[in-house]
Amino acid sequence: MQVQTTLPWAEETNEGIFQRVYCELSRGRKLARVDFRVKPYVNTMGKLHLRGDVLEVAVSDLIAGAPATVREALAWILLCKLFRRKAPAHWVLHYRQFMNRREVRRTHQAVRQSRGRKYVSGPRGEYFDLGEIFDQLRDKYFEPLMAKPQLGWSRRPSRWLLGHFDHAHNAIILSKLLDGPDVPKLAVDYILYHEMLHLKHPVEHRGSRRRVHTTAFREDERLFEGLKEAKEMLKQL
Repeated sequence: MQVQTTLPWAEETNEGIFQRVYCELSRGRKLARVDFRVKPYVNTMGKLHLRGDVLEVAVSDLIAGAPATVREALAWILLCKLFRRKAPAHWVLHYRQFMNRREVRRTHQAVRQSRGRKYVSGPRGEYFDLGEIFDQLRDKYFEPLMAKPQLGWSRRPSRWLLGHFDHAHNAIILSKLLDGPDVPKLAVDYILYHEMLHLKHPVEHRGSRRRVHTTAFREDERLFEGLKEAKEMLKQL
């Protein structure tokens, strides 16, 4: 007796996957059609829009060729957002495990470097020079040979993202909100120091887990002089 070892939807099309998942979430309601397109996205794996009974789906070419179960996981994640529901944990885990594979991460980073455009204003702001502050912090807390990444200020004064390190473009960007006359230098020093720690402590990947702030990262962060005062200053912003 021959045993069937493949899932019944193993050869299912991308349109079929999204149609089936939509039907499950909508309790049996079917779509007239699914318009599926592959796009050269950089910072997202997929987008969708529901126009009447037509679902427009656009996914990154980075995921379009993934195994069928990974594409189904993405369908559950995107469609659950559409229905304002929490995606099933096992599908989220499956998707994260795939995205955290070393070869997938390397491909994603290479694509971001080749396709992505990173706005970097340069280190000199109106009130603070990030280049000078970087040198001061490096001399005090880091190895003297630490390479200086691109430094700049954000286009808009974000209150929620005060700084970030973009590994793909080797750039540290601080919120323009910090480049002001009423902002204490200690607060700017701390945010830049925090982002410099990401240069020293890379992200750890273990299975589906992605640890940005490792134990070693936190230990080094506590070495910053005036840490408590800096955090209190930032709360006032």
